[in-house]
Amino acid sequence: MVESTQFAEQCAGASKGPLAASYIATELERLHLQARIATVNREARRRRQVRAFRHWLTFWPIAVGVLLAAYAPLLRDLAAGYASWVATLLFPLAALAGQHVTNLTSGTGQALAQFLLFAQFPLDGWLARRFLKHRPTVMSVCGQVACLHTLAVLYLGFVTGSFNQYLPN
Repeated sequence: MVESTQFAEQCAGASKGPLAASYIATELERLHLQARIATVNREARRRRQVRAFRHWLTFWPIAVGVLLAAYAPLLRDLAAGYASWVATLLFPLAALAGQHVTNLTSGTGQALAQFLLFAQFPLDGWLARRFLKHRPTVMSVCGQVACLHTLAVLYLGFVTGSFNQYLPN
């Protein structure tokens, strides 16, 4: 059997040493590369998990709103026992739904007021989360909710005519 010398020129610079040493070096390099790829993948997964955790952490105003919604009837009773304007300040949407100027029947107005009693705080949390997208802090959420409630109370005052004595004719 005659050997082919077709590739002899291309392999002229190859080492004449044992093939096992170059094979071991290649395998070690491959294993090192696989370990590095695994490390990079683990680091990327960890960064994605941290980013996802930070994203879900920005939804805390909604979670607090849902928690407060469970205590909404108790909060309304406590506020109404203290002063009626405090209950209106805490639940302006429910107070607005109960007004006769909304042109709702009494049953529909009461049902809507009851629904808004429970939905007020989760809506506030959702709006605060929506307006303060990236990093809502406790103070910024409290300021946002106070601003929303103030606007709702002002609207309620204008709709019911409570501010007529303060406005010039």
